[in-house]
Amino acid sequence: MLSLAFFIGVVLGIVALGVTASYIGRLFVRWSYEFALLTAIFSAGAGVLALVPRLRERIWRPEIDQRGGLSGAFLYGSIFTFATVTTGAGPLLLLLTITAAIGKPLYGAMLSLFYGFGRGLPFLLMGIFAGRVGAWLARMETARRVAEIASGVALLAIGVYFFWLASKIG
Repeated sequence: MLSLAFFIGVVLGIVALGVTASYIGRLFVRWSYEFALLTAIFSAGAGVLALVPRLRERIWRPEIDQRGGLSGAFLYGSIFTFATVTTGAGPLLLLLTITAAIGKPLYGAMLSLFYGFGRGLPFLLMGIFAGRVGAWLARMETARRVAEIASGVALLAIGVYFFWLASKIG
């Protein structure tokens, strides 16, 4: 039950981020040059962070106090994405950049929902099958790094695209 509460918190936290990014994208569409330039800088910076793990090690990570019970597991799950943004930044920032650029909250919610399921499912499975899943997760470290590299390259490409777009607008 604790794993399920954590999982639901993770999914809802990511959906909230996606919807928020969509609304922010809608807000900044009036300032298309500035939005394109800020998105380019943000995406390129996130891409560099995803590609260079040593840079992420220098980013401050907050201490997280433990809480008990279902509500604590839910709360921790809902803020988990914020607290671990330096370790899973690439795919999440790519998702948020896309949802902000498109600016459709329902689309942002759906995209975030599916990402949230993918992000939270390993934790749910680990809670259910704690002993068996531990060995499997150790083998997945390589796949995690491959996903970080792919996300970093995609973020850099989006950054270049938005720099190009800003140069056409401005």
